[in-house]
Amino acid sequence: MVPMIKIAVDLQGADRPQTELVDGALMAVRENEELYLYLCGNEQELTRYINERGYRTERIEIINAPEVITNHDDPAEAFKNKKNSSLVRAAQLYKDDPDIGALVSCGATGAIFVTAMMMLGRIARISPMLLVELPRIGGTPLCIVDCGANVDCRAEKLVDFAHMGIAYMKAVGVAAPKVGLLSNGAEDKKGNAVVKQANELIRANIPEFVGNVEGTSVLTGEADVIVCDGFSGNVLLKTIEGSAKAALAELRKLPGVQDAVGEQLDAVYRKYDFNTQGGAVLLGTNIPVIKGHGAANSGTMYNIICSAARLAKNGLVDKIRAEFAANAV
Repeated sequence: MVPMIKIAVDLQGADRPQTELVDGALMAVRENEELYLYLCGNEQELTRYINERGYRTERIEIINAPEVITNHDDPAEAFKNKKNSSLVRAAQLYKDDPDIGALVSCGATGAIFVTAMMMLGRIARISPMLLVELPRIGGTPLCIVDCGANVDCRAEKLVDFAHMGIAYMKAVGVAAPKVGLLSNGAEDKKGNAVVKQANELIRANIPEFVGNVEGTSVLTGEADVIVCDGFSGNVLLKTIEGSAKAALAELRKLPGVQDAVGEQLDAVYRKYDFNTQGGAVLLGTNIPVIKGHGAANSGTMYNIICSAARLAKNGLVDKIRAEFAANAV
C-alpha cells in the first residue's frame, strides 16, 4: 500500500472563490496517488461543486469551516474569535492527526503566521521565517531566507535562517548547499552592523559559507541559500519580480516580437513570479506552511500543493531538526 502524504488545505480567505481554488487541489490529488487532502471550507458548497463535476475520490475529505478570515481582520483577534474558520480548522487538523505533512493557504499572511505559531508549535528555539525558492540563471534552484517574517533581526537569527535554508535545499535535492549573506558589497567588511556580525558568525559556524552576496549576483552566483532579514529579503524578492516584469515589457515593444515570442516571454516571467509557482514557505513550525498569493487561481493552488507534497515526502522538518542538532552550541 502506498503511504499517504496528508496535507491540510485552507480554501478560503483568498481573492477568488473556494470553488475555483478546489479545482487546483483536485488536479493535484488526481495526478499524485500518494496525496490525501483535507479540504477546509464551506462543506455544502464544496460537496455540491465536487459532486456535480464527478470529482469525488476517496483521497479527499471535506472539513466544514464556514467562517472566513480576511485581510481586513486583525490576525490575533481573528484567530481568537473565528475558531470555525477554514484556516484555524486546517491548523487544528495537525493536532488531531500528527501525520499531516504540511498546510497550504492563500489567505492573509498575518493570520497564517499567528495561527501557525499558536497551533503548529515551533521547532525548538527557532524563530519561524519565510523562504522563497527561485531558479537561478541556468535553471538550478536557490532560496532566499527570510522574505518578510522578521523585519528586524539579530545576527544570531540570520545564522538560524542559514541553517533552515540549508535544510530546505537538501530537501529539494541539493546535497551540499552553499550559503551567501545579502549585503551591499562582496567584501566581508561591507554591510550594516548586523550584517557584519552575521558574516563573522556564519563564517565561524557554517563551512558552506561563500561570503557576502550583492543583489546583482543573487541569480547568477554560486550561493544556493541567500540569507537576509525579512525586510531586505522582501525588498529583494519584489525587486527581482518587478525587474523581470519591466524588462520583458520593454522586450515586447521591440519590432518583430510576435505572439509566439510573447508567450515565451510570459514563461520566463512566471519563473521569477513566486506567487504563481510554489509560493512562500513558512519554516520553523512543526510542519511547513506554504503560503500562496491572495490573487491565487486554481493553477497556483495546484503548484503550492505539489510543492507541499514534495517537501513533506522529502522530510523537510526532519532535515531542519537534524541541521540544528548537528550544529547545537
